[in-house]
Amino acid sequence: MIQLRHPVAHISLLALSLTLSGTRATTARSAFPPLGPNYGMTVAPVTLQSIGIIKFASDGVLYVADSRAGAIYAIDVGDQVRDTSTSGITVSAIDEQIATLLGVPASEIRIRDMAAHPTSQSLYFSVIRGQGPAAQPLIVRLTKADKRLSVVDLSNVRHARAAIPDAASADTTQPWERVSRSLTITDLAPTDGELYIAGLSNEEFRSALRRIPLPFDGTSKTTLVEVYHTSHDRFETASPIEAMTALTLRGQPVVLASYTCSPLAVFERQALRQQAQVRGRTIAELGGGNRPLDMITYTSPRDGKPYVLIANSHRTLMRFDIEEIAAAPAMTTSVKRAYQPGGVAYLPVSSYGVLQLDRFNRQNVVVLQRDPVDGSLDISTQGLGWL
Repeated sequence: MIQLRHPVAHISLLALSLTLSGTRATTARSAFPPLGPNYGMTVAPVTLQSIGIIKFASDGVLYVADSRAGAIYAIDVGDQVRDTSTSGITVSAIDEQIATLLGVPASEIRIRDMAAHPTSQSLYFSVIRGQGPAAQPLIVRLTKADKRLSVVDLSNVRHARAAIPDAASADTTQPWERVSRSLTITDLAPTDGELYIAGLSNEEFRSALRRIPLPFDGTSKTTLVEVYHTSHDRFETASPIEAMTALTLRGQPVVLASYTCSPLAVFERQALRQQAQVRGRTIAELGGGNRPLDMITYTSPRDGKPYVLIANSHRTLMRFDIEEIAAAPAMTTSVKRAYQPGGVAYLPVSSYGVLQLDRFNRQNVVVLQRDPVDGSLDISTQGLGWL
């Protein structure tokens, strides 16, 4: 059986680059024109205070979360390459190579997220260089064709900015000792002309799903959300969504959201649009002591069925059948043991240490995975037909 590699986070933005070894893929400049003026973008510097989640929309706009600033940026990264190949990519010790690019040891960088460009298949990383107040948030690009690393120049870039008006407090901490402000934005999901933003608000009823129209028009809507926590045996309003995706279940648009320790819940998008507070339908428990890290949907080329794939901090990859999610009743009682899964069953995919994943092309998913032997962070792809 084929498996993922076993078992797996303003310097002067010059044209820093590092060429890595690799086989050139067939690429061409896109026939699509650059993003039009209807995106409301201006050409100006982007000065990030922090960086975390990054997510591409299907049109190639990169959405960047800056929790410290309480803002989302929509950035035109200028990636006009179109790569229609279905080959994969493998890069060992990507953390060390990014650190070399930035002129620091690997211990001085943190890779916060990874996103694959929908047409070029280049990989983009949100990176923190350094520690403490002097830490520098950066976006680093890895091209598929020649495996070249470079820093994305934000000194004069087309972009739009949307403020989060109800950002979480910068002064309080959560029971698990994370500063609330850092949890203002925990995940992003662009879909159907809207950007869904998960995180904490400054309300007493803390957990929130925000919606911003695309392109940004200066408006936003916040819905406060709660779920039945199947490990804690209670409804919770303060725990933020950790990972989510927008999808359709039997014709009904929903957001599928996962939480720390680790319920999986469904929110109907119509309810999110119409109500100030929404209770999600908990349909699975992934197991206590676990934190969901990333989530994608894909259609299997093997059987033509749609699936959800979830990366976890303390579990293997998990594959869920979307039809089974659609049919699942709400969980209303707790699991009996601390680490016990429950609700909708999943297929445990035999790979551990996957920190981030994204759809790469029609045949592959790409993962950022920690090597259990030397601790390095590696990039690899897995054929969707095997998942």
